[in-house]
Amino acid sequence: MNLFQKVHHRLDVLSSLMWQAHTTRPAMEVVYRDLFVRDIAKLQLDDLYYPVGSAANYSLLYFVTRCFLEFPIRNAIEFGAGQSSVLMSQLNDRLRKEATITTVEHDVLWADIVRAKVNHTVIATDLVPKTIEGHKISYYGGEYFDSSVLYDFVLVDGPPAHKKETTFNRLGAMEVIENNLADSFVIVLDDMQREGEQELSNLIHCKLKQRGCNFGEVSIRGSRPQHAFAAGSFFRAAYF
Repeated sequence: MNLFQKVHHRLDVLSSLMWQAHTTRPAMEVVYRDLFVRDIAKLQLDDLYYPVGSAANYSLLYFVTRCFLEFPIRNAIEFGAGQSSVLMSQLNDRLRKEATITTVEHDVLWADIVRAKVNHTVIATDLVPKTIEGHKISYYGGEYFDSSVLYDFVLVDGPPAHKKETTFNRLGAMEVIENNLADSFVIVLDDMQREGEQELSNLIHCKLKQRGCNFGEVSIRGSRPQHAFAAGSFFRAAYF
């Protein structure tokens, strides 16, 4: 690595640290944890969660729980399997919502592990080359969602997008968001500290504006930030 590359790398690291300091509020993670633990205790659900590392953190678990508690979710789709998959399955069963939930995952072995813990469909599908808004990405292939369904809850936490070459992979979520949103909906984006997710948020904002949709937005800032869009009878999620 030459001197120019070293300086450029250090500037990238500094920029990342400054962005993280601006977009996260680690102290709030304790608040989100208390709210989440309180809510699942009221529902008499086991606390099976480990919100560490790359797993769903407490702010995301809180937000998902509150949405299921307050809204009549009918069709949910989640990109990226994990603890949020288990949580949605538990909430759906305990609240007797009878929502149709679909989790999409690219890792077959991980999909099998999560599938054994939930009571909804987990689709394992390879990542294939696609082009979204001029970006060449790798996204879920095949018929990974039902094109006849309008989804009212969309959680974007996959596929992996943490390396330079995978930065914009999650833009593939636009395939569902552009044509398969219900009139009342919540869209949740995890890992908003990253460039690709910020680009996805901008794309969603522009598409909803073009559609003439009356929507609200909220940033949830714990140890890792999320961003959400809400509309229709789900609009008040923008104030969660």
